[in-house]
Amino acid sequence: MKKILIIEDEQDISNLIKKVLDSSHYTTTIASNGEDGLKFYKEERPDLLILDLTLPDIDGIDICRTIRKGDEATPIFILSARNEEIDRIMGLELGADDYITKPFSIRELKARIDVFIRRWDNTTNKGNFSRSTITSDGEIIRGPLKIDPVRRRVSVQDQIINISRKEFDILHLLASSPGKVFSREMILESIWGVEWDGFERMIDSHIKRIRSKLEKNSIHPEWIETIWGVGYRFNDNLEKYATLRTG
Repeated sequence: MKKILIIEDEQDISNLIKKVLDSSHYTTTIASNGEDGLKFYKEERPDLLILDLTLPDIDGIDICRTIRKGDEATPIFILSARNEEIDRIMGLELGADDYITKPFSIRELKARIDVFIRRWDNTTNKGNFSRSTITSDGEIIRGPLKIDPVRRRVSVQDQIINISRKEFDILHLLASSPGKVFSREMILESIWGVEWDGFERMIDSHIKRIRSKLEKNSIHPEWIETIWGVGYRFNDNLEKYATLRTG
């Protein structure tokens, strides 16, 4: 039975989420503040964490950052009344797997969790879901691929890759949440900050250019995968890192 930790200070919301998830064969624990939440996380090592950003003691972003420094595997769903672009992007860049704004549909939340858990169960074990490292400086290291958000630099086997600003932003977004499927609309909104109706195919052009620079065979990509009818995702299977372009 999967364990889910809810860090939420609004009791009505946390109790409702717990009631729905418990009835769906999950085991849930509620923490009403950040300090207790981090304590429960360290003691229980939940299979998934639902995290509110606005807590009475510790900002949820700081909690996400703290967890991701030593744990890239545990899925984190951010649940927040903050709907500003900077909050959503920051949450995703720090490694959150989903960002849901209040008010929200409890059925939608449960559905998203169910889909995520099912995909996770298709891997051999929890450790294989996301095998990667994020350094204290925020650098993402996945095999020979390094993405440095401070210097905005991408390298493969220590060779610098010439990449544009938007290409970097898209790659960083996908690599920050390996395994998560991003629709074209989600990428547009996260990177450009607006809904560009009719411009979704612009994302395809950017993805094509990124693949040409990273993939050994951009016609049959293994790292930035196309999920037909949905969008794109970053594959974090370490066994395939040898296929990344080395020069």
